[in-house]
Amino acid sequence: MAIKFLTPVQLWQDFDPLAAPLDISIEYNTETAGARVKGAYFTAVAEDGESVRAFAEVKSAVAAPKKAILCVMNSGDQAAYAEGFDELLKRGFAVMTLDVSGVPDEFGRATHYSDGYAYASFAAGVPDRFLAAPSAKNSPVYLWAKIARRAITLLDYFYPKAKVAVMGAKTAADVAWQVAASDSRVSALVALLGDYSEPPVPEDGDSSNADSYVMSISAKSAARLVKCPCLLATASNLHGGDVEKLNEVASQIPASNDFALVITPRLNAQIDADDLLATYKWLDRTMKGEDSPQLALTSLLEDGALSFSLAGEGKAQSATLHFSYNHTRPEYRHWHEVPMKKHEDGSFSATVPVWEGDREIYAYATAAFSGGLTFASRALDTLVTSPVPYRMSQFLLDTESDHGFYADNSAETFVAFKKDFSVSASPDGVPGFCGKGVLRTNILSERGRYEPAAALHISVYSAEEGEVRVVLVKEEEGVLVDYAATCYVEAEEWTRLSLKTDDFKTAELIPMKDWDDLYGIILPDTVDKYYNNFLWM
Repeated sequence: MAIKFLTPVQLWQDFDPLAAPLDISIEYNTETAGARVKGAYFTAVAEDGESVRAFAEVKSAVAAPKKAILCVMNSGDQAAYAEGFDELLKRGFAVMTLDVSGVPDEFGRATHYSDGYAYASFAAGVPDRFLAAPSAKNSPVYLWAKIARRAITLLDYFYPKAKVAVMGAKTAADVAWQVAASDSRVSALVALLGDYSEPPVPEDGDSSNADSYVMSISAKSAARLVKCPCLLATASNLHGGDVEKLNEVASQIPASNDFALVITPRLNAQIDADDLLATYKWLDRTMKGEDSPQLALTSLLEDGALSFSLAGEGKAQSATLHFSYNHTRPEYRHWHEVPMKKHEDGSFSATVPVWEGDREIYAYATAAFSGGLTFASRALDTLVTSPVPYRMSQFLLDTESDHGFYADNSAETFVAFKKDFSVSASPDGVPGFCGKGVLRTNILSERGRYEPAAALHISVYSAEEGEVRVVLVKEEEGVLVDYAATCYVEAEEWTRLSLKTDDFKTAELIPMKDWDDLYGIILPDTVDKYYNNFLWM
């Protein structure tokens, strides 16, 4: 099949979201908890005998809102993102949720796809969003974006003086990118947990469909055309993977655009209500025309110490320097933090000690502003003799990983920050790390900071007697190797473990020889267990 390659401009040049009548059908118009609520069907697409009758619900706590947000809901599991919308209503937003899933809610309401458009309906099975043959116009993402652009027309009909932002989560983030890139009526974009996966290439090696998708309808292609402020949010406890994919998309945004990144804490593998609150605060600022403050972090080596200075626009209330030594593998960095001193001119400074043998220090600073938002500087990969700036600034919620633990971010287990994982008292009143899932540290220690140790000591409290495992991650000949020690613990009391190097063995029972080049420690057994007093001696 011959595939027609389209640029994003060509993709949208013949679509006018204002041209056809909406044929609005109001299903309900009520008032609940002080908010006006409308549910309506409208004609999103009607071509060649095929049609899409889309369903949208719009809420507003004020009669004539000046700002509105369109939230694209592409599958039922994204209803959780609507939980924080009350915060937007309090801030004077009109909030429209648009269903493009086709999956009926508890009242039987959903967008209706005719047979010719069933390929985009979740009710008919999970759509192949990567479809881009014979052109990108055949992709469900394109059809969803058309529906969303028509929903903006409906929102304009209800509130003609409101500035409109668009938001999408997961796969719907791709839809939000397309709408923001192609529709001049969009004043801000929020992309949450965007699935920026590359399209699959079949075994025969024909990449034409994948190339068509990437060129025409991917977030990367849309980002080049976006002219409004953008907020990109992801959740990951690694600085690779999802975060790097996010950076790849963000790097396509024109330099003239105001944009920000939200990265949830390394302890967190999800975006929760607190994160959404910060996102909505950014959205409120942006829709009022306020830019994100730009923070500049610089460094200078003097007399065996590295001095960092933070300057920026706006009046920061406080600032914190985050730094890590000598570690090229980002996922195993142990981040220290130190409060920065504020000066009369509004700048901040802090000093980091440098030891013999330190090759580089990685650092960034966060600054807290009024309104509850924390912004971060550009990060520095600081070779102790020369600063090298990172690609972009980041707007973070918090890292709070100085105690060294984060969760294993796998499909089977994760630890939610400040919820399922905490430092709290065991049943006998002694505090320890506790939680569920797999706990990991970042770096155990920085090379050159500790004298050679004879053993690693750990205290463990267990509700039941049995065994616990302690796994050390070690680099050998450029490869990370796991060494595990299995230890007996008593029930309902603290057991002190004293582990020597040869207590740790590979899966092939090869003992570990030394403590050199350790990257981290993994605690796989955490249910009803507490850990504390990690000590090398």
